[in-house]
Amino acid sequence: MKFSQGLGVILGTTTLALVQYQPVSALTPVEVNDIAKPITVMIGGLDGKGSGVIVAKNGNTYTVLTANHVVKKAQYGIYEIITHDGQKYPMENKAQVVGKLDLALVKFTSSKNYPVAKIANSQTVKEGETVYNSGFPIPSSSNSQQRNYFFLTSQITSRGRGENLGYDLFFSGSPRPGMSGGPILNNQGEVIGIYGKAEFGRSEDGLARDGVQGIPTEKFPNLISNIPDNTQANTPRNNPTPTEPTPVIFQNLETLLKAGKWREADLETWNLMKKLTKREQEGWLRLEDVKNFPRQELRKMDQLWVKYSNGKFGFSVQKQIWLELGGKLDGEPDFDTYLKLGSRVGWRRNNEWLSYESHTFSTNALPGHLPRLGIRKGFYTKSWIYYILFSSLDYNP
Repeated sequence: MKFSQGLGVILGTTTLALVQYQPVSALTPVEVNDIAKPITVMIGGLDGKGSGVIVAKNGNTYTVLTANHVVKKAQYGIYEIITHDGQKYPMENKAQVVGKLDLALVKFTSSKNYPVAKIANSQTVKEGETVYNSGFPIPSSSNSQQRNYFFLTSQITSRGRGENLGYDLFFSGSPRPGMSGGPILNNQGEVIGIYGKAEFGRSEDGLARDGVQGIPTEKFPNLISNIPDNTQANTPRNNPTPTEPTPVIFQNLETLLKAGKWREADLETWNLMKKLTKREQEGWLRLEDVKNFPRQELRKMDQLWVKYSNGKFGFSVQKQIWLELGGKLDGEPDFDTYLKLGSRVGWRRNNEWLSYESHTFSTNALPGHLPRLGIRKGFYTKSWIYYILFSSLDYNP
């Protein structure tokens, strides 16, 4: 993936979730929306009337990418960033313009845990493909001041014509003021552009043209080489792999993972969890066992899964998906999010849970499909294992 330089300097020590395209099954529109909603923000206030997408986090400081024309008067007005849960945050300082593009970075501070968008190469999305837009349009009626979240479907119609300010992505749909700055997403819920402005005029063949224009991510800089490793990163695909010697207790797990024996590695992980909590004889874990699970050992198992699956499997991968689906890390049961997680990672099909034997024990599985902890029966009653573990996994490897 090739990008121009510059944004890495603007972002400084923030972290950005940047992913490479991999051919995987398309998510449903509902699943893409589950990803889009918590990463999309409304920009409002005295002058701001647009949308944005959370692209980075550094400590409690979040960075939002939006259209520059939405926030270019920030020094004259008071801007607010409103997250999907209705929380309002003052925008810090003025916007930082991205090169010569109609893009800007703005920041806000919150102690809450919001997911971060993943950015994909826009060149992998071709004309005619379905894309999605999310944002907060301004009501057309002058009697309404309420701006609600919208999730729209459209198709790429044209691209790459060298427009000013980076507007090289063209897609169908009617322009909606207030959506500017919001993300354009592919069928994996990854950002491939920023919604920007209406398209009017005529094409090269003289036909009337109307629709919407966006700035594709191919115009964005290459951030991987410019951003240092940071423990706040929210994408396991770019995580450093463990370099310290593997403890003896995990060497069999490492051998199985290295050999690509995913089913055996999954069963070994479950056996290790019982052993580490001294529940081998009982064969199952209690609530207190999961809540008090040894942190260092949990991290080590996760690191091994992430390393040998090239970032596709692991508890931290599942944790990121959990957060994208709106799950919380308070250690409390949340079966609704668990149902969504099951559908997203391939544990459920046609609204039915798959038997353990029907799982996909290969890298052809969806991201986050493993580990499944060897659960054969009764996993409805054991579903809390996952969301308790996610709250215990207080790091990103």
